[in-house]
Formats: sequence, C-alpha cells, structure tokens
Amino acid sequence: MFLAMALLMAACSPEPKSGEELRGEIQDLKKEINSMQEKLDKLQAGQQTMLALLQKPLQLPQVEQPFQQQPPPQALTVSQLLAKKDQYLGSRVTVKGKAGPVIVHHKSMLLVAPEGMVEVLLGSLPDEKTVVRLTSTPLEKPLTVTGIVGLPPQKTSAKLQITAEAVDF
Repeated sequence: MFLAMALLMAACSPEPKSGEELRGEIQDLKKEINSMQEKLDKLQAGQQTMLALLQKPLQLPQVEQPFQQQPPPQALTVSQLLAKKDQYLGSRVTVKGKAGPVIVHHKSMLLVAPEGMVEVLLGSLPDEKTVVRLTSTPLEKPLTVTGIVGLPPQKTSAKLQITAEAVDF
C-alpha cells in the first residue's frame, strides 16, 4: 500500500526524477515498511501476552498485616490478650475471662486478670435482652466474649476495649 502511494506521489510530482532516485526512495520506503511491520509484530506479541495473563486467575501474594490478624482458633484468656495486645488491635477475637464490675449506665463491663482489665462494650450486641441480663445478673462464672479489639479512652483504667458482637455466659 505504501509502495503504491509512493509511486503515485512520484508520478504526480512536478519535477521528473531519475530512475536511480526513484529506486533509492523505493528502497527507503521498503525499509520503513519492514521496520513498521517489526514494531507491529512486537505489539501483537505483547497483546497476546497480556491476554494470556488476563485469562489466568489472579493470585495475590499473602501480605502479613500486623493490625489485621486472623482470630485464633480458640478463645484467648484476658492475660494472653493483654500480653499481645498490639497484635490483636483491630482484630476480631474471642476472649474468655472472669467478669469484673458491670457499668450499667455505659452498657459495659470489665473482664479482669492479674495483668489488668479489658473493657467490654455491650451496646453493639444484636440482642437487647442479653444486655439486660448481663447488667442485671450476678456473673459468677467466666464469660466468653467475641468482638473487635480497640484502644480504650484515656480516662479508663482498662488497657484494652472490646466492642462485643456476642457474649456467652
């Protein structure tokens, strides 16, 4: 196609060109066509590679995230949670511990251990009856709390805070 256009342009030019000049221009045009064909072949090969990659299922590398750990398979004790509190911040955990004071007007309670206390916020529990039972019943045996670990406000004596999603007692 380029060759035909070159010949037409040469035929329409105002100055007549010699056969040598035309052959030289044709050779130059052939070299450009070959160069363009090579580039086109490379682009097509690149497209084929991209298509092959897009058709493969995406496998993301496992990245360790220090604040988004998977919950342990069994319940932690309050002491274990406090010992590794930085590891569990922002994570969902299940903690078993002795119930401490219940703060009715805050809808919270404390889980206690020799190492310190963990405040459990009960306001997010899906069952309001569970909150009433927890705040009105003496809690003699250990509780199991599942929820998200966070840092408490500076005004409390608790070292951690759990927003409870479930409480078994």
